[in-house]
Amino acid sequence: MLRKLRNWFRRRRFREGIVVSRFVAIDVRRDILVTSAARIDEGIITGRVRTTNVLYLSRGLMPEPEFDAPRELRIDEIWHWTGNSWGGLPDGTSIGDHIRAGQSESADD
Repeated sequence: MLRKLRNWFRRRRFREGIVVSRFVAIDVRRDILVTSAARIDEGIITGRVRTTNVLYLSRGLMPEPEFDAPRELRIDEIWHWTGNSWGGLPDGTSIGDHIRAGQSESADD
C-alpha cells in the first residue's frame, strides 16, 4: 500500500515535459526537465539536468547554463550535492578559483 502511494506521488510530481526544481545547497538550484517517466515505478526517470549557482547568476558572474543531454536518473539520488553546503560548484571549487586559475594561465603566456 505504501509503495502504491509513493508511486502515485512520484507520477504526479515527475510528469513528462515539466521542470522540477530544488535548492541543493544554500545558493545552488538544480532544475530537472523530465523527458520520460516510463520507468518511474522503478524509481528512474529520464531527464535533462541544469545546476545553477543563483548567486553567481544574479550578480552576472556567469550566464545561465543550458540543460545537459538527457540521461537516466535515480529519483533517490537526483538532489544529492557533492559540493560545499554554501554553494560553489559541484567539484567543491568556486568561480573565484576558476577566475584566478585563468588569470595565472594568461600571465604565464
